[in-house]
Amino acid sequence: MTIEKISRINDYMTTVLMIAYLNLLWIGGTLLGLVFFGVGPATYAMMNYYDRWLRLGEQPPIAKTFWSSYKERYRQSLLISWLLMIIGTILIVNIFTLHQWYYQVANVLVLIVVLIGSTHIYTIMSATTFDSILAIIRGSALLGLGYLHYSIISWTVVIVSYLIASRLSLALIFIWGIGFMGFILGYTGKIILKDFTPIQTESS
Repeated sequence: MTIEKISRINDYMTTVLMIAYLNLLWIGGTLLGLVFFGVGPATYAMMNYYDRWLRLGEQPPIAKTFWSSYKERYRQSLLISWLLMIIGTILIVNIFTLHQWYYQVANVLVLIVVLIGSTHIYTIMSATTFDSILAIIRGSALLGLGYLHYSIISWTVVIVSYLIASRLSLALIFIWGIGFMGFILGYTGKIILKDFTPIQTESS
């Protein structure tokens, strides 16, 4: 085995462990806020780290950076999570309670649009200087719907991976679940944002 192969294996294992660690921190941050008050800030903190790692090429201390980000934009990330939960709850209740099939289909389609439009909402918070929640939502919708093929590929990878993991062992979802989803969405966000934030070179 060559040094290059050993280095690749080491990089791969480091990535796997970092994803698991961020997933654990996300669970801790969510539980710290009793779920309702923690899921938004925890998700922002996780996606902020992924943005710095995947897009900017930084690897700051994981736990310190996570908890710093958790408090950084707490109010905004909390309100965004509440907004998404309220909209999602209304649509899901409508899907299962409405009797007319066309209303059910309409709510399913709206739910899909909301899911895709909010795919990069916390990445936008991390990668931009948008101050208002409305600007953040618009930016997320631009990325999610404007680059629809990336959104479809991302969610397909996440869903298929979850299905495979659930058949192998539910422990895999507990250890890497949300962290893995954040990694996939963060990587997709990196690819898209390269068009908006090109890497600066010395000659530019």
